[in-house]
Amino acid sequence: MRLPYKLTAQPTRFCKQFAADSPDVPKALFSVVNQVPDLSGFPLPLPSRKKDYTCFVCDGGVTWYGAKTGLTRYEPGAAREDLVIQFFAADRDLQDNCVLGLLLTDGVLWVRTETGVTSIEIRLVTPEEKAKLLLEESRNVVDRRGMYSQKRLAIPRDLSSKMPYGHSDNDGGFTAGFSVAEMFHYAVCKREKGPDHPDTIAAREAAVRACEACLLLMHIHGRGDGFIARSYMCPDEPVPEDGVYFRLHGDKATCLDTPATRKVGSFLSMYGVDADRSDPANISESSWANMEIDASHPVPERLAKLYTDLGYSRDGIFYKADTSSDEVTLHFMQMTIAHDILGEDDPELDELIKMSARGLMAHIIDHNYEFCDCTGEPTTWAKWSERYFSTGIGYIDACLNSAEVLAYHKMTMHITGEEGRWKESYDKLIAQGYADLPQKHFDRLTQSTMADGIQPVEDIMFGDHMLAVVSLWMLCTLETDPVLVEKYRKGFRSWRSSLEREYDPGYDLPFALACPDEEIDMDRLAQWLYRMNASRLASGVSTTERHDTAVHTLLGGKKETSWLIPNDEHFISKYDRNPFEYKNEDSGGCTHVESCYPYTFAYWMGRYYGFFTE
Repeated sequence: MRLPYKLTAQPTRFCKQFAADSPDVPKALFSVVNQVPDLSGFPLPLPSRKKDYTCFVCDGGVTWYGAKTGLTRYEPGAAREDLVIQFFAADRDLQDNCVLGLLLTDGVLWVRTETGVTSIEIRLVTPEEKAKLLLEESRNVVDRRGMYSQKRLAIPRDLSSKMPYGHSDNDGGFTAGFSVAEMFHYAVCKREKGPDHPDTIAAREAAVRACEACLLLMHIHGRGDGFIARSYMCPDEPVPEDGVYFRLHGDKATCLDTPATRKVGSFLSMYGVDADRSDPANISESSWANMEIDASHPVPERLAKLYTDLGYSRDGIFYKADTSSDEVTLHFMQMTIAHDILGEDDPELDELIKMSARGLMAHIIDHNYEFCDCTGEPTTWAKWSERYFSTGIGYIDACLNSAEVLAYHKMTMHITGEEGRWKESYDKLIAQGYADLPQKHFDRLTQSTMADGIQPVEDIMFGDHMLAVVSLWMLCTLETDPVLVEKYRKGFRSWRSSLEREYDPGYDLPFALACPDEEIDMDRLAQWLYRMNASRLASGVSTTERHDTAVHTLLGGKKETSWLIPNDEHFISKYDRNPFEYKNEDSGGCTHVESCYPYTFAYWMGRYYGFFTE
C-alpha cells in the first residue's frame, strides 16, 4: 500500500431537468431523427436489453445509447475500467427511463423522455472540488441551526424550495459526522494554506458551529444529568408524530401528546425492554402524555446563541427523547476530534466539550451502563449492561455495544486528561470480559442468523457499521496496553466480512489507522470518491431494471447484486443501507437533500491522515 495516493480530476456527471416546453431546451431535440443502434456484436454486457435500445448519438470516442429502460454511455477508451460503460436512470439522473430522443450540442447531451427533458454534462472535477460543491449545497440547503442531517423540499428537485423546518431521528449523529469532516478540512487547510487563508477560516467556522450544535443537544433539555436529545425544534415548527417529545416552559418540560406517548403502558413496554424483564409492578395504566419533569439546568450561553440569535428563547422549544447509542457513539467521536483539533485555539469550547463528556460518561456509569430517559429506565437502543447482554437480542448486540462503552471510557479519559472514576469503571468492565466480546461479533451473528435460516448480511443493521468503525478505531488508537489493543484489532477484523466489500473509505481508513499491518485497496477507495455524485439530492433508482448485473438470492429470500454498483448509479443515502441491495426503487421522489458528510468525512479524513493527496 503506497501512501499518499494521488487523487486526480475525474469525469463527473451533472444532470439538470427541464419541462418539455422550457425555453432552455433546444427545439432541435424534438425534430431530431434518431436511428436504432445495431448492437448485435456489442462486446460487453449492457444495462438495458439490446432490444430495448431505441436511439444513439456519437461524440468522438463516446457513444450514448437511449433505451426504454434508461441511458447508457459507452467509452471504450476510458482511462478507468469502471468508466467504459455508465448507466443513467430515473430518479437519480432522468425524470423517467423511457428515452425518446438524444441531441448533442456543445458537449451537452439533451435527453428527451416521456415526462420531460434532461441535460447531461460530464465535467472533470477534482475530489477536493467535489467536496466544496457538496459542502456548499449542505450549507445552503441542509443546515438547520448548525445541524446537518437532511432537509425536505416543497417541490421535488428544486433546492430553492427547501422547507424551513424538519428533523431527523439522528440529527446529533449526522451532525457529528459533518462536524468531524469539517474539523479535518480545517486542519488540512491550516497545514497547507496557513491559519489566515479564507478557506481555513471558513472550514473552522463550519466545524465550530456544527460542534456547538452537537453540544447543544446535550444541554437543551435542561435535565442536567448527561442526557442527549435526539433533536430539538423551535416553537413555530410543527410537532412530528414519530416519537416522544418534551416542550420546555420555564423550569419544567412537559411530554407532548403524540401517538407514541398516548400508548398505554410503562416506558418498559413502550420502548422495547425485553419481555423477561417485565414485571406487573412496572406496568402503568397512564400514558406519558402531559408528564411534567424538571428542566431547570441552564443551557450554556455560547450554545444557546444558536437559537437566541434567531430571536427564540428557550420557552416553547421542544426536544426529542428516547436517544439511541448511535447518537452517543458519534457525539463521543465528535468531542474527541474537536478536543484534538479545535480545543487548543478555543479554550472556552474545549471546556464545554470536557464538561459535556464528563456529564455523559457519568450518566452512563451512574445508570449501570444504560442510557436512561426521565423515568430512570433505559431508552430503546442505548444499553451496554450485563443485564442487557444476558437477553436474546443483547447477546448479539454485546459484541458492538461492549466496544462502544469501552470506547466512551477511553475517549472521556483522553478529552478530560483524567482517569479517576473513568479508569476505575473501564477496568471493571475489562475484568468482566468486555474486551473479549468485540471479536465474537462474526461468530455470534453467524450462529444467530443461521439458526433463523438466513445469512449474516440479511440481519445486519447497516447503520451499525459506522458505530463499530468509530468505536474500534478509537479503542485501537487510544489504548496503550498491547494485549487490549490486539483484542480490539481482532474485534475490528471480525467486522471486515461485511465492511470490506463496500470499499468505503469512511470505513477502510479508520481500519487502516487501527490495524496498520492490514492492506486496503486504495484504487477502489479512490474510485468510491470519484464516483460519488456531486449532489446529495436523495433519489431512488431501480436495480431490478439492470440487465448487466447478475443477482443472487440469499437464504432468507433477500436479493443482492453480484457486484458493487458505483455510487453515482445507485440510490443516494447515508451510511445506513446495503449498497448491494437489489430493489425496484425507481421512484425515490427527489423530495429531500441529505448531508454531505458521507463524502466529506471520508475525503477529509484521507487528506488529514495522509492517505490521499492532490
